[in-house]
Amino acid sequence: MAGEKLDAMDVKILSILQKNGRAKKVELASAVGLSLSSCWDRLQRLENAGLVRGYHAEIDIARLIKSEIIFTTLTLQYHTRAHFIRFEQAVKNIPEIIACHAVGGGIDYILQIVVLSISHYQDIMDDLLSREIGISVYFTYVVTKAVKRYEGYPLAELLDFEGKQ
Repeated sequence: MAGEKLDAMDVKILSILQKNGRAKKVELASAVGLSLSSCWDRLQRLENAGLVRGYHAEIDIARLIKSEIIFTTLTLQYHTRAHFIRFEQAVKNIPEIIACHAVGGGIDYILQIVVLSISHYQDIMDDLLSREIGISVYFTYVVTKAVKRYEGYPLAELLDFEGKQ
């Protein structure tokens, strides 16, 4: 938070909210050992500082519809700012691409894509390739089993580590 350090209570609040964004104010205050008003003030400060970007429900897509998760690594043909911007704008407008990360190393991007089938995935890739947005090569990785899913950042561990540097 702009010039302000988090304390252990802030970290507890953030950690609880990551696991249960629907926690009632009373439950949150009790869990961290603060009065309702003190906890509410801290939460407002954390939200106003932009540390809490939103509250979301985690949907079990497998219970709704048969789908596939695909990870795609890809490299662009040209490495100019304009080419990166054009590619990033294109993927932002494709709802099935649920995450896209620019990475360093031998590839430029890693995409996480949810699709109904492999042919659905190929339709998306064919569409991207037809847009001529500079894709040089891509590789496809089909998820066969989710071993560990994202459940929030390990805030206490990361912040303790940060303090030891």
